[in-house]
Amino acid sequence: MEYKCPHCGADLPENAVFCPHCAKDIHPRKAAKKPVPLLKKLLLALLALAVLAAVGFGLWAVFAPRTYDGYGEVRYGNYQLLLTQSVDRYTPVPELTIPGEPEGQYRVPSRLFVNDTHNGVDASEAFLAEVVEVTAAFTGQEDSPSPFVCSQPAYNEGAPECPLISLIDFTGQSAPAELVWTFHMKNGDTISLRQTYEVIPIPVYDYYPEDYPMDTAEELQALINAIPDQVTDPVAVINLHLPPVTYADGITIQSRSMNLYGSADEARRRTTFTGPVQVVAPNSEIAYLQDIDFVGHGSGTGLSGSAPFRATNCTFTGWDTGVLAYSTSWANVIGCTFRNNGIGFQFDSTGEYANHSMYNDNLFEGNDVAVQLDNVPTDVALDFEGSVFRANAQSILNPCDQPLDLSQVTFE
Repeated sequence: MEYKCPHCGADLPENAVFCPHCAKDIHPRKAAKKPVPLLKKLLLALLALAVLAAVGFGLWAVFAPRTYDGYGEVRYGNYQLLLTQSVDRYTPVPELTIPGEPEGQYRVPSRLFVNDTHNGVDASEAFLAEVVEVTAAFTGQEDSPSPFVCSQPAYNEGAPECPLISLIDFTGQSAPAELVWTFHMKNGDTISLRQTYEVIPIPVYDYYPEDYPMDTAEELQALINAIPDQVTDPVAVINLHLPPVTYADGITIQSRSMNLYGSADEARRRTTFTGPVQVVAPNSEIAYLQDIDFVGHGSGTGLSGSAPFRATNCTFTGWDTGVLAYSTSWANVIGCTFRNNGIGFQFDSTGEYANHSMYNDNLFEGNDVAVQLDNVPTDVALDFEGSVFRANAQSILNPCDQPLDLSQVTFE
């Protein structure tokens, strides 16, 4: 290959570094680089660091754990988390105002539901698979004379429609408080789901034998029939304080719920009914019956109800059936004695309502059948803790296969 001088055009030998004809350097010259000032280098370095920091913050913002907070409802990805008190899984309940008697003790559920935000179906199983831990606690109760208390969230067989329930215990003197469910997620996120609770005092009306005639069944029934016209507030509590007499006939509580409280004289003779007592008030609150003897003569039912009722420290003797819950009723017997009845306690209700699962500290003695469970609303386990079954022809008949807790029962 021939090489020519770029300056004079003469032929050049191979590997020549200058032209022998014009004596000029034949290598091209490179322009010298201008020196970069130190300040400019520093600014460029800072700019690079800023870009890296921005990228790092962006990545952190995308992947860092997040906190979600809401009253009654929180949207988390494709999940709708909400708290309710009823079985309505689509309507959040951020605030609850609950009527309560000053001396009353109460329990209500706080129910968790998880729905798919796209189609509304139950998504609790998928959501809970992403949860490490869920807790519940009340805040803001430092000065409350009777603080709210909650159980830790758990599945409750009495409410199979929702995945978790926290049971809230309080009294009529509990001050307003806030319940917080906290979910710690596997990806580090934290979800706080809140409800506020406030107890509204219920008016209470007490009727005493010193002020109102109630020495006979006829007088007592007349008073029971007259009270609904005197007390029109539907949430008011009616307490009838009965004298220590024996009522020859039965009574019926039919217009609204009322509570019957027995008493005893100096000889320890208690308020006694020898006729049947019926609780049939529609859409009513629980009727409480306490410290009363129900004495039969081999036939009839001592205490029965199609409405909810609870008997505490009562005795049922000599009836065909001591206590019967029927229609859609829910009934509880606590600390009662059932002796020499055909059936001591019978549940034959097809309702969907349950208010208390305890049947503790009862004595069933000498009955043909101590407890007969034909139909019981819900599948909640009935707990007979501390009860004694003695000398009954048959202790428990359970044709409806109701779940029972007999772990702390004595069979003699």
